Amino acid sequence: MVDITGKKDAIAIKEEYQQALNRTHEEVKSKVKWLYGMNHKLKDNMALIHKYKNDLKADEEEKSELYVSLNNLLVKETNFEKEMLKTSQKGKKNTNVTIKPKIKDSEVDDFRINAMQEYLDKYPEYTSKSSFKKILDKITEIESGIKETKKKYNKAESEVKRELSYWPRNLLEAKDLVKRFKSQLKEATEKLGKMRYLKSVAYRLSSEKEKMKVNIHTLYYRMDEMDNTIKTFEDEVKEAKQAIK
Repeated sequence: MVDITGKKDAIAIKEEYQQALNRTHEEVKSKVKWLYGMNHKLKDNMALIHKYKNDLKADEEEKSELYVSLNNLLVKETNFEKEMLKTSQKGKKNTNVTIKPKIKDSEVDDFRINAMQEYLDKYPEYTSKSSFKKILDKITEIESGIKETKKKYNKAESEVKRELSYWPRNLLEAKDLVKRFKSQLKEATEKLGKMRYLKSVAYRLSSEKEKMKVNIHTLYYRMDEMDNTIKTFEDEVKEAKQAIK
């Protein structure tokens, strides 16, 4: 029997587009799920970088405080200041050194640290004294920790850079899939809207259930949500790139 209303054609075309949209929607869902995994991994490593930065800062501050204590102990129990004064006078043409009996954390510099180390190398008997040994052992422990933390930091940073290199292609693929879905939906809506049956009186008088047979179902699609998620991931990737510069 000839279908003069065009309903069968409308149903067939609707079903074809619906299947295409379902496939693309599943591809987008799969890609977004993959991006979630990449995002979690990126955030985990960024958290490690942040932690290692804080650990390094705390260890460097503690090391400076220990050198302050060592300096003050040297000043109190040795002729360290006199040795420093001699060194500064010998090198007066090349450097400006101010000798202070007591120093603050902010005043510890490489020159003074080197001077303390040279002094203790010259007079090793002090390193065996419990008061000095306690500080020196702690400095050794802190410096070893700093070295180890720097290794961990560099490893985490390298991992983040490697992960970031994967994001451009994956984001492009995700955005292309979203674009394809939206293009298919637009094409399907426009094509069905031009079909004879959907313009007919029979269609207008038909039940909602019958109308559903010739219209695209979008109730279970979450394309806008997934599109926003992709954009959020893109923004977070940009932030991560800025953070490790």
